[in-house]
This record gives sequence, C-alpha cells and structure tokens, in this order.
Amino acid sequence: MGAADSRDVTLDISEPLFRLTSESIRLHSNETLRHQTLSSLIDHRSSRGPKISGHDSGTLKEHLHSIPSGGSIRLTLNISKTSAQGLDEVKNLLSRRLDSELTVADAISLLLFDYVVEQKTARVMEKLDSHESVSSGQNGFTNGGWN
Repeated sequence: MGAADSRDVTLDISEPLFRLTSESIRLHSNETLRHQTLSSLIDHRSSRGPKISGHDSGTLKEHLHSIPSGGSIRLTLNISKTSAQGLDEVKNLLSRRLDSELTVADAISLLLFDYVVEQKTARVMEKLDSHESVSSGQNGFTNGGWN
C-alpha cells in the first residue's frame, strides 16, 4: 500500500483493549489460516458500522465501560484510507447512537467486540449443526440403533 493510499494511526490504549486486540488477531488468523495484523483486521472490518449499530445500545455501552479504550500502551497502525474513512464513519455513527463522543480507539474496540461476537456465534452455530446431524441419525445411529 503506498503512502498516499494509507494512513498511520497512533493510539494509546488500555491493557484490556490490548488483550481484545490480540484475541481478535488470533481469531482472524485462525479464520483465514494466515498470520494477521490489527491493521489487516481493521481493513477487513471497517465497513461494519451499520451492523455494529444493530447491537443493543446498553450492550455497547457496557462493553466500553468493561474495556476502557484509553491507556498507556502505544499502538501505531497503518490502515488504508478507505478503512480510515470507514472507521471515522463507525465512530460518528456510534457516537450518535450512544449519545456519547467516542474516540477512534472506542470505534476500534466496538469493531473488535462485534468481530468476537460474530466468531463466537459462528462456533455455537457449528456446534448446534453438528449436534443436529448426530441427533438426526446422519452418523448412522438413530433412536438407539444403527441404520
């Protein structure tokens, strides 16, 4: 990505947000089977503003209270201009929705919250699907006997 196509973002974040970033990177790496970075995850998720705003406002506020954004851990990210604009849109949309002035770090935190929720939901659905397959006899065993 050329300098004209990207933007450096420097943030001072809290330890809880740092832990959320590292867990999100791990999940994204496992999802894509490639080592990922926070920048690549933000590039991947920055257009999700409308979907994130579908979460309950109370849940989003609770997340921001549980995982404060500001802190002493410095991160410097290089994200695409498109992602930077998407991140600003997420920040503005959620600031209006939550009636609170959010920071870019808050917007990233909420993007990551949405990603982790989506990943956990996908895992639960996979387990339910596999349980349904077993209970419907697709494993060759139905109602106490072999097919």
